[in-house]
Amino acid sequence: MGQKLRAADSTLPKPRQFAGFAEAPQVNPFHLEQAITSGLPRETLRDVARSIWPDTADANRLIHAIVPKSSLGRRDTLSPAQGEQTERLARLFGYATNLFGDIEDARAFMQRPHPELDGRRPVDACLTELGGRAVERVLDSLAFGLPV
Repeated sequence: MGQKLRAADSTLPKPRQFAGFAEAPQVNPFHLEQAITSGLPRETLRDVARSIWPDTADANRLIHAIVPKSSLGRRDTLSPAQGEQTERLARLFGYATNLFGDIEDARAFMQRPHPELDGRRPVDACLTELGGRAVERVLDSLAFGLPV
């Protein structure tokens, strides 16, 4: 099983910043919190958005849903609230990728409206804490074979 898992991991694109979030359970949560509080580099958001949306225009829409276009060029780091949104997106996308075992299936999950999210797309729901919890509940149900 370890061989199969390693082979699957090697096929997934892992942008520099996103790779750390995908492995968040192994990261000390206090170090992650400190990094978010100190200000994640804005490239982190770009990397996460492009992991979820390979199309640049779609990725930019996600980026601008978190950081207004007028602010993006003026800041090198994300505010703590923007960092939390970025971390939540990355963590839940990483969860979906690990659960489905395929980055394309994880993207499809994140991009399509889901009935358990009142018809919202998981990527949009993840922008709030409560929406992120709802997405996590859907993923947990899928992971544990519960009805969704």
